[in-house]
Amino acid sequence: MKKPYSIEHLRLIARRRLPAMVFDFLDGGVLDELALRRNRQVLEAILMDERVLFDASRPALGARVLDTDFAIPMTVSPMGMLTGFHPSSDPAVARAAAAAGSIFIHSAWSSCAMEEVAESAPGRVWTQMSFWKDERESRQLEDRAAALGLDTLVVAGDVAVSQRRERDIRHGTAMPPKPPLRDVVNTALHPGWMARWLTGRPITFGNYRIDGRRLRMRDMDPWMMKNENPAASWEHFTALRKTWKGKLIVKGVMSPVDAKMAVDLGADGVFVSNHGGRQFDAVPATVEVLPRIAEAVGGRAAVMVDGGVRRGSDIAKMLAQGADLVSGGRPFAFALAAGGEAGVRSAFEIFKDELETTLGFVGAQSVADLGPEALVHVPPFGAPLR
Repeated sequence: MKKPYSIEHLRLIARRRLPAMVFDFLDGGVLDELALRRNRQVLEAILMDERVLFDASRPALGARVLDTDFAIPMTVSPMGMLTGFHPSSDPAVARAAAAAGSIFIHSAWSSCAMEEVAESAPGRVWTQMSFWKDERESRQLEDRAAALGLDTLVVAGDVAVSQRRERDIRHGTAMPPKPPLRDVVNTALHPGWMARWLTGRPITFGNYRIDGRRLRMRDMDPWMMKNENPAASWEHFTALRKTWKGKLIVKGVMSPVDAKMAVDLGADGVFVSNHGGRQFDAVPATVEVLPRIAEAVGGRAAVMVDGGVRRGSDIAKMLAQGADLVSGGRPFAFALAAGGEAGVRSAFEIFKDELETTLGFVGAQSVADLGPEALVHVPPFGAPLR
C-alpha cells in the first residue's frame, strides 16, 4: 500500500479495494444521509483561533480519562462486521489502537468473540453491551467481560430502532446478501477481496451461539429480529449498574436530558453519538450538541464523542467544546480495508501528526489547554448548511 497521507486517501484506497456493495455498507447512512453529511459540515464550519510566537516544539497529546492513560485522546468506536473489510478484522484494529496508546471498543455485533479481541490487545479493549430481549444473552456478555478483566462496558443506547439504509437496499445487502446482477459482476472484479472473503474469517456474530454452534450467515438476520429489544430502557441500565463492578459508558447520547439521567443513574461516561448517521437522519451533528451535553454532565463523568472525525483539527475542535475523548469509526474501517493492521496504524499516525500541528497553530502546549477560547467561529445550533 502506498503510504497514505490523509483519512480521505485511505477512504479512496478502501473504495478501490472493496466491492461497491461492501464499500457502500461502510460509507453510507440512512435515508437522505443528512445526519451523515451534517456531522462533517458542522465540523468543517468551526474555525479556530490561530496564535503566534508560542512554543510549538513539543505539544503534549496525552490524557488520562476513566483511569486509563491515552497517548492521544482518541478511541476506536464500536463497529460490527469489520471482517467484511479485511480478514484480520477486530484483532488487527485492537493491536493498532494499543500500539498508538489508544483503546479499541469491541462491538456487540463483531464477527470476533470478545475473548480473541481481548487477548490481542491486553488492557486496551473495552467492550460493547446491548440489552437483548433474552436477558441471558446480555448477562453472558457481562459475565464473560468480567472474567476477561475488561473493566469498561459501553452500553449501546442508540440501536433499538433504525431507519432504512437505502444504499444497502439498492445493493441487496442482507445476511446472506441478495445482490442484483450488477453487484455480482462488480464483486467478481475484486478477486483479491473475494479470495480473502472465501478463505478468511467467517461472517458471523462472534459473541453468540445457537444451540452451542456458531451462527451461520443465514442465521444472522433472524437472530437479530428475534433478539433486538426496542423496549430497552433506563431500568435495564439501572439493573446493569447494580451488577457490573467496572465502568459504564452510555453511547448514543444526543440530549442533555439523557446525559444528566445517565450520570444520575451511575454512568461513568456519556458517549455523544448519532451512530455516524446510520440510525436516524433528522438529528443534529454530534459536535452541535456536545457543548450542551458537557454542560449537563458538569464534570461528573467523562464525555466522549464521535461523528464525522476526519482530521486532527476535528479532534481539537471537539476537545475545545468539552469532550474528554474523541472517537472514530469509519476512519479506522477505511484504514483496515486499505491496508489491514498497517493501515490502521497509519490512520493513528495521521491523526497524531495533524493534532500536533493544530495545537501548534492555536498556541496550545497540550490537549488540556484546548477550550472554547481556541475557537473563533461556531455555527449557530441548527444553522442551515450546504
